[in-house]
This record gives sequence, structure tokens and C-alpha cells, in this order.
Amino acid sequence: MQGYYGEKITKKVTITSLEEQPLKIFDITSTIRDKIKYRLKTVKKGKEYSLEIKTRAGIKESFHGKVALKTNRQKQSELQLFVTGKLKKGVKVAPQSLYFGIIDTQKGIIDTKSLTKTAIVSSVRESGLIIEKIKPSSDWIRVETETNQRGEKYTIGIKLDKNKLPKGKFKEKIIIYTKNRKFSEIVDIILEGKVI
Repeated sequence: MQGYYGEKITKKVTITSLEEQPLKIFDITSTIRDKIKYRLKTVKKGKEYSLEIKTRAGIKESFHGKVALKTNRQKQSELQLFVTGKLKKGVKVAPQSLYFGIIDTQKGIIDTKSLTKTAIVSSVRESGLIIEKIKPSSDWIRVETETNQRGEKYTIGIKLDKNKLPKGKFKEKIIIYTKNRKFSEIVDIILEGKVI
């Protein structure tokens, strides 16, 4: 199963008996009931079944597990299906992490270019991306947004306020709230460095 975060994905599996003895499926269990739901339909009584597997609403992480079908077969009383859900984000940030290096505030003048970085936020799912809100984790981080391709790509300008920089190592985050016609997604950028 492959799709995007939050999207409902459906797959069907056909189970066919190649033996003369009729196949009966008595029970279905799963190790990932919190991630999927399933429904068994009889196509040809005793011969063919259709198992529909769907992701549950709101799944936001990839998963794997198994679905076990209990049958009337002596040799193979349980059929195991391994299910993998590979979910991708619909919004991409590049780079996901920005390193500002060592910022020496003891020097008289700090090069403001060393306090400025950019990242690109783009839609990989469909056009119509809107950045609703950007929330830096500290008040000494300034953020500006520039639209490169309306609804598809944005440049995020990040500037550290030299007058408010705290001494020592820092690891901060910028949270970006996005939406589209069909989905909303939150992405973030990690900021790291050291102030001496």
C-alpha cells in the first residue's frame, strides 16, 4: 500500500482455492488493526474470496504487519498476508535542517549573511499549496516567506536576531502549517548552531 499521509488507501487481494475441497475462511485477525480495516467477500462459494484492505483515517506514518485468515485446511489452517503501508509526505522541505555554525558575538561586527539561511517548501502531491502560518520556537528567529511558484513552491528566509542570540549551543525549530484543497500538513525545519 502506497500513498500520502492522511490519505485513505485501498487494496484488494483475491484468494483462490486450487483444490477440490471447498475453502472456508472462519476468522480474520491482524497485528495492525489500529492502522487498517478489512472486509472479506465471497466471490465463488468455497472457491474464491476477495479481501479488501483500507487504511484508517488519519494515518500519518508508514507501517507494516500481517493479516491472518483462519481456514478449514489441515495443511494450511492459517493464510498470512504481510501488509506494508508506505506513506509519503505531501509537502517537502529542503533542507530539513540548517546549521549556522559557530557564531562569535565577541567580535565587534557579526556578518549578517552568516545569520541568514533559506529553505524551500514545495508540494509534491498537487498544486494549490498555501502556507497558513509559520511558527519559530524562539523570538530571536525571524522568518519571511516568498512565493516562487504560486501554490507549488515557497522560499522561507530565516534570519537570527544578533541582539537576542543566547550563548551556547542551540537547537531550535520552525513549524510550518500548510494546507491544500484536500489536505493539511505540518512540516518543520531544525536550526542548529553555537553562540560564543
